Amino acid sequence: LEAIKHCNITGRLDERELHFSSYEENIYYAYQGIHAMADPGLASLIISGSDDNKISFYFQQMLLLKPTPFLTDPPINVSDQTIDPAVTQPEDDFVKSLVNIVTPEKLWTGQFVYPIDEPICFKSLFGNRRSYNNSTLNSFHTGVDFGVCAPSLNVYSAAAGKVVFAGPLTVRGNAIFIDHGQGIFSGYFHLSHINLSVGQMVQPRQLIGLVGSTGRVTGPHLHFEIWVNGVQVDPLEWFQMSFPQ
Repeated sequence: LEAIKHCNITGRLDERELHFSSYEENIYYAYQGIHAMADPGLASLIISGSDDNKISFYFQQMLLLKPTPFLTDPPINVSDQTIDPAVTQPEDDFVKSLVNIVTPEKLWTGQFVYPIDEPICFKSLFGNRRSYNNSTLNSFHTGVDFGVCAPSLNVYSAAAGKVVFAGPLTVRGNAIFIDHGQGIFSGYFHLSHINLSVGQMVQPRQLIGLVGSTGRVTGPHLHFEIWVNGVQVDPLEWFQMSFPQ
């Protein structure tokens, strides 16, 4: 939104509340992820607000959500406990309570960096449809899995931010969540060791843990996620582009 100075702006994309920040004096932006299993079609964008002179404005537009041809992972066999809704739902609810908090300050700069050493290799990509223990394809891969291809197990922070969780979870294993500000979070799962604690500020490429095989896994790897205003998105975009654009 240009040519509007010192505004109080609110908005929604379907059911998700948008949180606006100022990029420059007269430019505002908000981040919002789209769920990987969202139905293609139209989504409602509504923006409203007022400026210092109490002049109000309102904007509404339908956005087209296009289908994405996600891949399908081979069937996965895991411990029954790690797919039991009595276990997974409380853990998911806890994680959502972490990543739905919007810190107004932008703590990172530039592109995110890979959280492991080179050479980089992937075991599974974001959005891949998944079946656990002979179930239907009713879930998707919520991040990217980095295989152990480098001559080290080091795990690094992908960007500057503040640690909001560092500890064991049943499904995610030893996990770390970092708040990068403005509704952006990164997650690091299945670690064998955690090098930091809640409340600690980190910088890009700071050593935060070691690759492991804790939680719901079939072997050692790093599962890495990016959350944007409460929704997981493809982390590869954050390695390739700087936000805001």
